[in-house]
Amino acid sequence: MKTKFPSEAQLKKMREKLSHGIASRPLPKNADIVEKTKHALCEEFVKYLNAGSMKQKELAEKLGIAESLVSKIIHYHYDEFTVDRLMKYLAVIYPHFDFRLLVA
Repeated sequence: MKTKFPSEAQLKKMREKLSHGIASRPLPKNADIVEKTKHALCEEFVKYLNAGSMKQKELAEKLGIAESLVSKIIHYHYDEFTVDRLMKYLAVIYPHFDFRLLVA
């Protein structure tokens, strides 16, 4: 079966869609412990949304924050967040979550 490559119009439309919004940031290779912790906490929000529990806008309402902040969290743009602030938000969706520190 021959695969048909998208037309130039389709590619243009897809590029337009992809050019909007915020891109997810990977964890830096030289990340310190705070960055690793924030990244792990943000990952829990991503898992929650991917499980289909609710949409980004609904999560923002539940957390009592702007949707733009939820977007920053789920795309790992956590620079303006402290670890305790992310944990506070996570406790809203997982009231009985347990945080454990592993010292290696």
